[in-house]
Amino acid sequence: MKKRIMRGIAIILSCFLFPLTNLLAEDISGTTISGNAAEPNGFYERSVRLNNNDLLMTWCREFPINSNWQGMKSYLFFKSSDNGKTWTQVSELDPSNWERLSSDKMGMCGMYVLPQTVGNYSAGTVLFATSDWSSNEYCIHIWRSEDNGITWQKHSDLAARGTDNQTVWEPEFQMLSDGSLVCYYSDERQEGYDQCIAEEISTDGGITWGSYSIIAGKYVEGWVRGVSPTQWRPGMPRVEKLSNGSYFMVYENIGDGNNGKVSYRISSDGINWGEQSDIGTLILSGSYECHQCPELAVLNNGTGADTIFVRGMNDTCSPSELFMSTDHGQSWQLAEAPLTLVRNENKGSSWSGTLLGFDNHLVEINNYYNGSWNEIRSNSAYLSNGQIFVNGAEYKISNSANNFCLDDAGGSTSWGTTMILWTDNNEKTQSWMTHDNGDGSFTLINQFSNLALDNPNGSNADGTLIQQWDVNYSPAESWRFLAAGNGYFRIQNVCSGLYLDTENNSTSLHANIAQNSLSDSATQLWKIERIYSIARFRSFNISDCHVYHDTSGSLLIANQSTSLALKSSQWKLVNGLADSNAVSFESVDQPGYYLRHKDGKVIISQNDGTDLFKNDATWIMHEGLSDTSGNSFETYNYSGQYIRHYNSYLIISSITTDLDKLDATFILEKQ
Repeated sequence: MKKRIMRGIAIILSCFLFPLTNLLAEDISGTTISGNAAEPNGFYERSVRLNNNDLLMTWCREFPINSNWQGMKSYLFFKSSDNGKTWTQVSELDPSNWERLSSDKMGMCGMYVLPQTVGNYSAGTVLFATSDWSSNEYCIHIWRSEDNGITWQKHSDLAARGTDNQTVWEPEFQMLSDGSLVCYYSDERQEGYDQCIAEEISTDGGITWGSYSIIAGKYVEGWVRGVSPTQWRPGMPRVEKLSNGSYFMVYENIGDGNNGKVSYRISSDGINWGEQSDIGTLILSGSYECHQCPELAVLNNGTGADTIFVRGMNDTCSPSELFMSTDHGQSWQLAEAPLTLVRNENKGSSWSGTLLGFDNHLVEINNYYNGSWNEIRSNSAYLSNGQIFVNGAEYKISNSANNFCLDDAGGSTSWGTTMILWTDNNEKTQSWMTHDNGDGSFTLINQFSNLALDNPNGSNADGTLIQQWDVNYSPAESWRFLAAGNGYFRIQNVCSGLYLDTENNSTSLHANIAQNSLSDSATQLWKIERIYSIARFRSFNISDCHVYHDTSGSLLIANQSTSLALKSSQWKLVNGLADSNAVSFESVDQPGYYLRHKDGKVIISQNDGTDLFKNDATWIMHEGLSDTSGNSFETYNYSGQYIRHYNSYLIISSITTDLDKLDATFILEKQ
């Protein structure tokens, strides 16, 4: 969908090859399921949709890389009956309660719901599997639940331990058309392979396993682990079945110069995946690449057409975006993701979450490093006619007849105020937050008044004026976005079935908003555009380094592997304090504090209202001095002086050399 930014900033963007409107996004954090100082390292979330439409999820409660590969914990299972908005713990599974097993060295789990009856196990049976890197005889252990995750019993084991205690990782299940069950996993046991992706098949519902084969991997004769150089390591497979009966697999590619790039394969039967030495097809959208720990979901609209969603831990696009394909991977585009991720490998942040696709909904469960610990979070989005609407995001709603916006008249906070059309002014009175009701409808909450768009008393009458009212999520406050073509939508009230319109189809400024029966009037067509205003500054020439402020007010640049809190590196872009055609940067975690220059340094300090402060805190945005894919920022009151990094700090200086240009170029990342 098209992006929106502040009116003043937009004026200076016309010369950009890569417009700022594609760079800014709000931080979508969703619902926090778990996470605290006592358990700071949660990661590797897995979730399934049960046969009763509830969601079941769990995660690894310890990050083994930071715990010397021991000290793993039991698994807590949580259930949601409202598409991930709220969660309740329903069970705990501790592998240590079973003979010859210990949770100490178990993690990297997988979960699957049997879609049909197989052997003695009915459709809806949940399988849960863990990787085991101890000296146990088997590398994967499977449990089952026949009551939607409330109780668990041991089901089976597979993947015998390799020589020198070599193991397998990351089990993933799918059912074949003949009712056989496949377990895909990453395998380090095979002679001559650094790591490969393998599969085993069960014909009795996962009790016994066999028919081992390698799907992807590179055989190097004489290769010895710990002695020979690292080779190609395909791993972390995720597999979904497409509506045409074929199977779609994504996986990461480590080593051999692949740098974690994610690729995919398609199999007609879920067993045969092509030449094992082939890396597969990389997932790309323009210059953006999918990297590491892929998540995968597929939505089918009922017509046989699939929409495939993939995102990785270290994608080169915004942490608020994912990759979407409507042609089975032949092409990819960027789309809004349900959650904003925080990419931090040292903390396990965003390391292998889960995407679920059903009923045009996309639910994501992943972890989010808040500067102190990982929070396990979930959020939903809704797909309509190729556009994604994210729960909790803010949108501008503009009328096709005149481009005027749905507005809370005069900034009223009173119940019963009639909504109007007004010119786009970047005010909160025109910002509407979506609340996903779970049934394909949304409650729209005005971000100035915190009241909901409402059909008074659920009226069925044409011409009823639409008001704002206390948020109650009733059908009178529920609206469906129905695609009307060319990027426009009709907005239908759930209670009345009538459509958002203007009174008497007026196209005038200040026209009252009403509901009317379906017509071909342009006043019933609306654009629904995401509002963006928050970004992070990433250095163009120092890998993965971002601008953040410390407690003293200094501006520094540092790698995400430091313990810097995310919000200390987030900036809200607003109209320039001294000139609305320029831009100012307000700190997200210290509202009222702005990025300004003083005595040659760039700092943050509180707005004191003086003209000097406003001038010092206003910047002219240019395309990047070193590369037009980035941006550079010139001081408003000292021509030719630009922000640049120098010895880990930010300063302003004139720009003459190529190094100066590199240091003065930044990438703005969506948040």
